[in-house]
Parts: sequence; structure tokens; C-alpha cells
Amino acid sequence: MDQTKDLAQNNIVKDLMLYPVSPSILYFVELPETKCKIIKNNANQLYCAKYPLIKGLFRKDVDETKKYGRIICDKVAEKLDNFGFFRSDERPEYGISYGITEKEYAYMFEQVEAKEDEHLVVMFAYPQREALESKIFFEKLLRKTYFSYISDKKIYSMFFWFSVIPYLGEYAKFKYNIRAS
Repeated sequence: MDQTKDLAQNNIVKDLMLYPVSPSILYFVELPETKCKIIKNNANQLYCAKYPLIKGLFRKDVDETKKYGRIICDKVAEKLDNFGFFRSDERPEYGISYGITEKEYAYMFEQVEAKEDEHLVVMFAYPQREALESKIFFEKLLRKTYFSYISDKKIYSMFFWFSVIPYLGEYAKFKYNIRAS
């Protein structure tokens, strides 16, 4: 891969996070005929959130967005002791389908009043309360990403130091000489 393309890919997440992420309404969507096992295990129901301006943030065909998506999903899964979420960027054209058909995606977009070429739709296949908690934590992580790009690192560290330390793990303990009490 040439350097120009490599540089362009390294800035995808940063470019998509130029605007703050507004909280989304949690939309209820029912897919009674779905073949998707994840949705079937939740009584053919899921809750969706829509986000403008960040379509492509979790694409699986670009390394940077694939890694970013995995990190965010794993943090949500760890925090809420569930399996995270899946999103409209994980479509068959990006290598993943989960058994959701294009017709079901179109129906989902219609239900949440989103445009496929403008919005990212995030899906939570859990009961309502767990879906809401997952969505809230997901949005918090997106805001942290946004602030990390727009803020001076010192200011960012002041605001988010205590919420970031748990994710730094052993590296933080070593680098900052943090001892368990």
C-alpha cells in the first residue's frame, strides 16, 4: 500500500470525529421474520440508535476503523457484561451480515428515520434497560474520542484521567508508577 493511501486511512476516525456526537433516541424495532440468531435470541426485537455524520466509523474493510470499532464494542461489552452491539457499517459489503437481509436493514433505517447514506445505526439486541445503558456508555466513549481529537492532551488528561486509567491497565501502572493500595 502506498504512503498516501496509508495516511488517508490513518485519519479516517479523526476525520469522522470532527463533530460532537449528539445523544440518540433509542428506537424499538421488531424483525419477526429475521434469520439473525442474535436478534432471534431477543424475541426478534432490538433497539437502535442513529448518528448523523459518522457513517463509516466502524467499517470492517479498513484497518483503523475495524480496530476502533473492536475497541469500543469490547469496552461496552466489558462494562455492561454483555456482547456489545452491532452496527449498520457491518453490512455484507463490509464482510459481515449476521444474517440480516438488505430488506431488514432498509426496514430498520425506515423505522429510525435514518438515511443509509448519511447515518450510522447502532443496534442493541437486549431488553430495553440494558440496551439503553449500552447506548449511553457507547455515546460516552464516542464523546471521549471526540474530545481527544479537539482538546489539548493536557486538558483532555485533566478532564478524563480517572475514567481512562482503568482502560490503560498494566501499562499505566508501570509508566506512571501507580501502585495498588
